[in-house]
Amino acid sequence: MNTTIQSPARRKFIVQTAAVGTGLTLGFEIPFGLCEADAALSAPEIGVWVVIQPDERVIVRVARSEMGQGTITGLAQMVAEELECDWKMVGYEYPSPAENVKRKRVWGDFGTGGSRGIRTSQDYVRKGGAAARMMLIQAAASDWGVPVGECVASNGVITHTPTGRKTTFGKVSVAAAKLPVPTEIILKNPKDWKLIGKPVDRIDDTIGKVTGKQIYAIDLKMPGMLIANIKECPVFGGKVKSFDASKVTGIKGVKKVVQVGDSAVAVVADTFWIAKTALDKLPIVWDEGPNANNSSATIKKMLEDGLNADEAFI
Repeated sequence: MNTTIQSPARRKFIVQTAAVGTGLTLGFEIPFGLCEADAALSAPEIGVWVVIQPDERVIVRVARSEMGQGTITGLAQMVAEELECDWKMVGYEYPSPAENVKRKRVWGDFGTGGSRGIRTSQDYVRKGGAAARMMLIQAAASDWGVPVGECVASNGVITHTPTGRKTTFGKVSVAAAKLPVPTEIILKNPKDWKLIGKPVDRIDDTIGKVTGKQIYAIDLKMPGMLIANIKECPVFGGKVKSFDASKVTGIKGVKKVVQVGDSAVAVVADTFWIAKTALDKLPIVWDEGPNANNSSATIKKMLEDGLNADEAFI
C-alpha cells in the first residue's frame, strides 16, 4: 500500500464533533496521505476516534495493532492525559477495515511497525483529547453561566473553582458536542503529565491472550481453507533444481506440492502441521549458484579489499 507522508508544516489538525446517540464523539484527521479530510468534515461519524458516553465511559478507537508492545494502552494514555478523564473508565475498540474502506480510508493504513503506533500518532491523539477537554469545560461553564477560565477538569469531573460546583463529562457530553471546535489547542507541559510515561493497568485483553481466547489473524478459519508452507533456497540467488513430490503426496491431508517462482517450493495441506512436516520430508535439490561459495571470511575479505583499495569503487 502506497502512502504519501505530508511534511509536518503542511499537516492540518481537524477536530469534528457529532452527537452519536447521547454522547460526545470526536474525530480528528490523521497525518497520512490516505486520510480524507473532506470526507471527515462532511459526514458526522467519519474519522471518529473518541466517544464519551453519558455513563462516563471513554472509548478510544484505534487503528494500530496490539502485538504485546502496549500500543493500545499507550494511545489511550495519551488521550486520557489531555482529556483529564478517569483512567478506570477508559476502554477501546477497533474500527473495522471494511468501514475504513467505506469511508475512504479515513483511519489511514492501519499499519503498525517500527514504533509507528505511538511515534506517528502521539500528536493528533493528544490534540484530540485536549480539544475534547476544552469543549466539555465550555459546556459546563455555559450551563453554569460562569467564565470558562474559572473551571477546571480532573479525573472526569469539571469543577467551578470559586464555588466548588461540580459536574461530570458524561452529563455535559451532549451539550459539548454542539459547541464550536476550539481553534487554539494547547497541550499539557510534560512536567504535568500524570498518565503518559507512567505505569498503568493495561486495557487490552491480557487474560484472553493467556487463556487462548484472543483471536489473532493466524487463527482465521474460512470454509475450505488450506495452508501452505514454503521453503526457499538456503542460498540467496539460488534456484530450485528438482524435487520429488511423490515422496509426500501420499501423506493424509497433503493436497499439492508446487514450485513457487524459481527459488522456492510449497506444500499445500489441510493444516499447518501437515504442511510443515510434509515439507520437511520433501526431497529438494537446490542450484545454489555463485553465492554458494560465499562465507563470513569471503565477505570480510571483500570489505577489507575495498578499504585498502587505491581508488574508491562500488
